[in-house]
Amino acid sequence: MTERIYLNDSTLLEFESAVKSIHRIERGFEIILVSSAFYPDSGGQNCDSGFLDNRGVISVYDNDNGDVVHLIEIWESPSGTVVRGMIDRERRLDNMRKHTGQHILSRAFLQIAAAETVSSHLGEIESTIELSTPALDEAVLHQAEDLANRIIMENHPVKIGYFTREQLNSMPIRKIPDLEGEFRIIQIGEFDYTACGGTHCRNTGEVGLLKIIAQEKMRGHLRVVFLAGRQALDDYRAKSDVIGRLSRKLTCHYNDLPAAADNLLAREAAYRKEISELNSRLLPLEVSRLEESAIQIGVTRVVVETYDRKDQRYLKELANAVTQNSGQLCLFMADDKLILAASKEGQFDASELARLFIEKLGGKGGGNAMFAQIGGIPSDRRRELLDSFVNIIKMRIAG
Repeated sequence: MTERIYLNDSTLLEFESAVKSIHRIERGFEIILVSSAFYPDSGGQNCDSGFLDNRGVISVYDNDNGDVVHLIEIWESPSGTVVRGMIDRERRLDNMRKHTGQHILSRAFLQIAAAETVSSHLGEIESTIELSTPALDEAVLHQAEDLANRIIMENHPVKIGYFTREQLNSMPIRKIPDLEGEFRIIQIGEFDYTACGGTHCRNTGEVGLLKIIAQEKMRGHLRVVFLAGRQALDDYRAKSDVIGRLSRKLTCHYNDLPAAADNLLAREAAYRKEISELNSRLLPLEVSRLEESAIQIGVTRVVVETYDRKDQRYLKELANAVTQNSGQLCLFMADDKLILAASKEGQFDASELARLFIEKLGGKGGGNAMFAQIGGIPSDRRRELLDSFVNIIKMRIAG
């Protein structure tokens, strides 16, 4: 069984160890060392990355024998060789901050809301904890977040200790695992005691910052999404930049952005209503114009037109108005879409024409006998594809 160096020193990033065994698999070589500082995928924490003798470590995981397996694409050294391992510093620090931050946040929710952590996952960017409660008020989330960040800023020491089950019975531990033997306990000041096999900071100040960014209900529990350390700072910076640009564009303080957005939405709704009313008035004139330019294919008059930035509801209304007269077919190209509308008792079926277009010219979509729609049409080929489709229809009728 591999000696796991990280269990007693999460800050050790370089080490030497002998190769215990080598196993060739499809993805590369599984290297097992006598001892390793690499953390494997386990306990909701992502594995470390880095190098063994300058060979990139693709993945790190446990095998059934309790060994730490280092997956490497190319390997030449035989068993017994002493190799040098180097852990990716930034990835290790990120994982340490996330994991210590998760312990702090889990204890904060237990203290503030009596909500236990059922499970946790430390992602590449976002991390989550699943709480044993179906919902929490926003104010409670803020209280837990405030407590977690207070503990971080107070810079409590984070210690590793090994205790028996009997010793744990007298400690304020969150949950005693159903295992035998000694337990590795992560102690965060006097705030939290948790059994854990992950990598952790030396003190809470190293976490830096913790921010809850989302919540969602699942399986009768509440999943809380949070960021810690560098990811929390990156998120704050990105959102601050967006808010700053919006404030400058709308010439208002960021506190006034919600009111400015409400005002814009109200004005847009008013404009849409006005445009809709104007379109309704112009609709008969547009129908007449289109019918005058219609082309004859068999016994059907086909209306063909392209539009830019037109409301889809208006175009559907226009197509329906054109095809009210029997024996008419409507083909509208609008932005990246083709709208097909056919008269109720006419020569063409809109859904069949849509399938024909997709078969010959591409795109995705469908519809029914009277109305169909195809999307994904390149904007720079709209007229070309529309003309090609008209010719395809003509040849289909002629043939």
